[in-house]
Amino acid sequence: MDIPLPVGRAPPQTGPLARFMPPVEQGAPRRALAILGEPNGILVDPFGASARTVIEAAQAGWTVVVAANNPVNRFLLQRTCRPFPLAELQAALARLAAAPKDQTRLEPFLLDLYRTECSRCGTSVSAEYFVWDRDAKLPVLRAYACRHCNHVAEEPTQDVDRERAHSQSRRGLQHALALEQVAPAGDPDRPYAEAALSVYPGRALYAMITLVNKLQQMNLEPSNAAPTHALMLSALDAANALWGHPEGRVRPRQMSLSLRYREVNVWRALERAVQEWALEDPHVQTTDWPTDLPLSAGTIAIFPGTARALGRTLPTGSAKSLFTVVPRPNQAYWTLAALWAAWLWGKEAAAPIKVALRRRRYDWSWHAAAVRATVAGLAPAIQPGAAALALLPEAEPGLLSAALAGMDGAGFRLEGLALRVDEASAFMAWRAQDAEVAVRTPAELEQRMALGVQSVLMARGEPSPFPVVHAAALRELAAARMLAPLWQTEEATPLPGLSDALERLLGNRTLFVHLGKGTEAESGLYWLASTLAAPPTLMDRLEIAVLSVLRAKVEIAEEELEALVGQEMPGLLTPDRRLMRVCLESYSIPDAERGKWSLRPEERSEARKKDLEEIRALLDELGKRLGYEVRPGPLLSWLDSNGHPLYAFHVQETAAMGAWLADSGSGRIVLVLPGGRASLVAEMARRDPRIRAWLAAGARLVKFRHIRRLAADGALQNENFEQRLALDPPEHEDPQMPLL
Repeated sequence: MDIPLPVGRAPPQTGPLARFMPPVEQGAPRRALAILGEPNGILVDPFGASARTVIEAAQAGWTVVVAANNPVNRFLLQRTCRPFPLAELQAALARLAAAPKDQTRLEPFLLDLYRTECSRCGTSVSAEYFVWDRDAKLPVLRAYACRHCNHVAEEPTQDVDRERAHSQSRRGLQHALALEQVAPAGDPDRPYAEAALSVYPGRALYAMITLVNKLQQMNLEPSNAAPTHALMLSALDAANALWGHPEGRVRPRQMSLSLRYREVNVWRALERAVQEWALEDPHVQTTDWPTDLPLSAGTIAIFPGTARALGRTLPTGSAKSLFTVVPRPNQAYWTLAALWAAWLWGKEAAAPIKVALRRRRYDWSWHAAAVRATVAGLAPAIQPGAAALALLPEAEPGLLSAALAGMDGAGFRLEGLALRVDEASAFMAWRAQDAEVAVRTPAELEQRMALGVQSVLMARGEPSPFPVVHAAALRELAAARMLAPLWQTEEATPLPGLSDALERLLGNRTLFVHLGKGTEAESGLYWLASTLAAPPTLMDRLEIAVLSVLRAKVEIAEEELEALVGQEMPGLLTPDRRLMRVCLESYSIPDAERGKWSLRPEERSEARKKDLEEIRALLDELGKRLGYEVRPGPLLSWLDSNGHPLYAFHVQETAAMGAWLADSGSGRIVLVLPGGRASLVAEMARRDPRIRAWLAAGARLVKFRHIRRLAADGALQNENFEQRLALDPPEHEDPQMPLL
């Protein structure tokens, strides 16, 4: 059930249309496929949502057959596998630039649409972009670089800028042509197409349709048309009003304008697209599917249709494994893709995804049904017992539910699940199973979910957020094939009923405690209502794991460290990257040029052993000097004259605090630790309210160096010890010792 999360690194190039593509890390697909062992037979991708995933599978030696029903996704996959040479992209831009338009060339014609005047020298320049106020319906800022006086500015627009914008934004022939190419008069989808066009500023739509019409008039050979289509795709993406300002939505999902949106210069967008499409060659072989030729290892076969249609073309039982990225629903991208496909390749090319124009909302129940139908469509081609792997780089609870319910409904039993909460990244492994599954009662489902949540909270040893307990509950059901029968008993999909059942379960105060503000189930943290003992916390285990790896290695890359720690802490124990980085910075020093980390000299075992011995000796000496009876042991205690413990010191090299949370203690506990643990202590307290409460109740944290200062303080007495001890808070800065 617990599998390690495949880790990777940010790719060196983001690639075209990156804000709509699943953010799969480079190297993560290869690590995921290692679960399957050596490449063997055909690997099928039923969604075709991620070019990187398909390419890395082929590079690992797999024969990959991918269903690419979306023509935009298909084009991206094809041209990522076989990138355009830079010279071809530059030639395509030059052809567009030189195309005639209204007694001039296309390049100056488009640049003139964005004309403004330099505020310093008055020269006419072409703006890089205008920023519009959505409610005021006018451009409020302009950005430009004047080549005459080298003035670069983003400043308020002038009256003339606003007048030009409105004159060029009127709906006219270009708008009608844009609409006609997607949904002609009489087409039932015409109102939906018209609504979709509203995300394009009028001037941008005018520029884009001018380009589309010019491209059709040029009647280019396919080899010359393809790089032009690539540039156009990037420009079509850049020109819509889903780009907010100054930052906006990084990954827009709805067809709604930002409050302030950026209207880019379309010609400048075409120029930037040259570098976007100048991708590194992955050196993989591609072919169209179906084909009469045998597929060799490492080949990617691209099928221009749905997974169900692909299943009818594959030999029975030929799909030995499935590997995919389950995409998140994205109304914005799917709607825009329908527009782009129609403009660039015609209405017939857009027909398979034209239905996206109609749908305004994609809920998780719809998505679960889509996952189920897509994977079930491959049934004739799937080998009995076939493995299925899926990366979910945007794994919020709804997508996780849809994937689990959809795959279970399609006949797959969950074998493993890993989740990293802070980045909403998940990895799942299933196995095709034909066995009959019995319908369970609601009480049985809830009991199984409770078991899953309780076991995960005990394993993590700390209050955990909703995505963790949600994943634990549904993982338990999917592992027992308890989701599939719900498809037969529910009117639509099982997700609403499961959501209600989980909310009831988490509201059971005899089992779970809801910590934090907010009454919504998705808010705050969940913990067990009662525990027999305090298990090691996730943070404590992570710290030990990181330290062990660092001490075993001379130096290590962060990605390799994540992979090794992931083996020790798999599944729903996968630590957040923020925690990993805090641990790493606490114990090691980076080599930025080489991308490596190495253990700090003072953190070596021998050095820390000497520190521990020194600090314990200083505490022993200090206690006796102040007149206390010192009792040695794991807790070094100072007792008063009546034998009552006043202070109990625990000297440790780590920031681990989990073992003390349930300790009523004898006297006030003082944890003594290296100063380098301050950031770890702060992170632990931030994420665990129990630690905050424990510290607030009187527990102390003191650094090694402060004990050394106290031991060297000749003016230290019983009367001022408490005050002096409190002068070492667990912040990063050193405290200021008093002068007297």
